[in-house]
Amino acid sequence: MFGIKLLRLLVLALLACLALPLAAKAPAKPVQLDQELYRTVVERVRGGENFYPATMDAQRERSYPVQPALAVRPPTMTWLLALLPSTTTRTTALIALLFGALIALRQSLSDRPPAEALSVVALAVAGLFGAFFPDNVYLHEQWSVLLIMLSLAAYRRQWLSVGLALMAVLVRETALAWLAAIALHALWQRDGKRACMAVAAIALAAGLWLIHARFVAAQIVPGDLTSQGWVRFGGLPLVIDALRRNLVLTGLPGPLVLALVAASLAAMLRWGREMERTAAIGSAGFLAALTVFGRPDNGYWGFMAAPFVLLGLPLLVREGRAYLKR
Repeated sequence: MFGIKLLRLLVLALLACLALPLAAKAPAKPVQLDQELYRTVVERVRGGENFYPATMDAQRERSYPVQPALAVRPPTMTWLLALLPSTTTRTTALIALLFGALIALRQSLSDRPPAEALSVVALAVAGLFGAFFPDNVYLHEQWSVLLIMLSLAAYRRQWLSVGLALMAVLVRETALAWLAAIALHALWQRDGKRACMAVAAIALAAGLWLIHARFVAAQIVPGDLTSQGWVRFGGLPLVIDALRRNLVLTGLPGPLVLALVAASLAAMLRWGREMERTAAIGSAGFLAALTVFGRPDNGYWGFMAAPFVLLGLPLLVREGRAYLKR
């Protein structure tokens, strides 16, 4: 209970700090347009419309491409948000999920020294500040990343961990990096059962996405816009932009951002436990993919990795102190 109280005080303090400096930093225009699009679709689905016609019409009205199928987000988040009556209640649900994920993360670190555990939680919070921007409740990344965090925190319960990661993928496809990380880490540890569950979840997600693609294709009409694609080889500049979705990294020069993240991920792989190693593998894979995929306005994809990339810093501090005492 004491740890949870400290966690709540920590989050409230961070929110107070965010209120002034970040209020003036509105998300980039493309993100705002995406928010408006997704909110419109949620309201239309809540009003009784079918997801696919409503989504395709909304995208056409804004001159958004509707093909290939990757240009249309899966319906999972829309269906869930449409169950709630307003933006206020949806935001409340998102914040509740955020607090639940942080508490689960803290409880998964119950065997760590309190200072180290709370440092990990604080670094995770620094990557979740996007959830407090107005209307970010309609960004798929905000929901998916919290499901990933819950999945990592539940690593001792195989079915729950894999199931939550699968749900994250059904909300936002880029969460596949962490579901694949669960499979890779399980193979590394020769945990056949967990590896099979993760591979089965990947296969299920792929099958459901193909069904989604067929529904999208059925709505295509002559004249629909086609996306220019996401293979842009943006390299490290896009990675740095994405990483700055973590509050700790926001104002730092690019080389220092890369150095801190590289050191953190290496520490997670070297000294971390299953949770940190899985987070490191997934984050590294996601960031590597960003060097190839993504346009300059897709930096907000970084919300998917922002809570995880610095979780190795407390491990570095711990090992550094141990080395100095030798």
